Amino acid sequence: MDSIAALLVSRQFRECLRTDDGFIDEDSCYVPFWYTRTGVILKWSLFLGLTALIGLYILLGYLHAKRRIAKGLAPLGYHRWLISRSQLARVDPRYQYPAANAMPYNPNNQYYNMHAMPPPPVYDPNRPPMYPGPPGPPDGATKVDPSQQDTGVEPARRFDEYQAPPGPPPANTYRL
Repeated sequence: MDSIAALLVSRQFRECLRTDDGFIDEDSCYVPFWYTRTGVILKWSLFLGLTALIGLYILLGYLHAKRRIAKGLAPLGYHRWLISRSQLARVDPRYQYPAANAMPYNPNNQYYNMHAMPPPPVYDPNRPPMYPGPPGPPDGATKVDPSQQDTGVEPARRFDEYQAPPGPPPANTYRL
């Protein structure tokens, strides 16, 4: 038993030889089965075979479901998921879109549907305002300046309007 394990370990760490087409020669060192030429062919065959089977299932299931719908029959459960909802609605009323509830325009409707309840005070158009509104001139007053145009220029000031602050100027505390 020990001689077989020693032989396998020695084969793993030996230099492996490659064949002309790039594969490792199985006789030169230990190679797991899935990395041999036969293993790579088998891996790709299994992958492509399963992919082809799944693709055929989808294609044939879709064609079978379309044929059943054309005959007026509901599609069977194993291929119902392949058909769109609008196609299923032709044969099965459960899949129809609900009818639209379009209501005509009614100008008297206040669009606050509390049915038999009165509207809250905020939404009642028949009540007077609960607050006085923005501040403004009293009723019957006129504007002080009827022009109300902003010129963007400050009014000119006279030089004697500004006076220097009392005391000496502050000392310079900034040093270079």
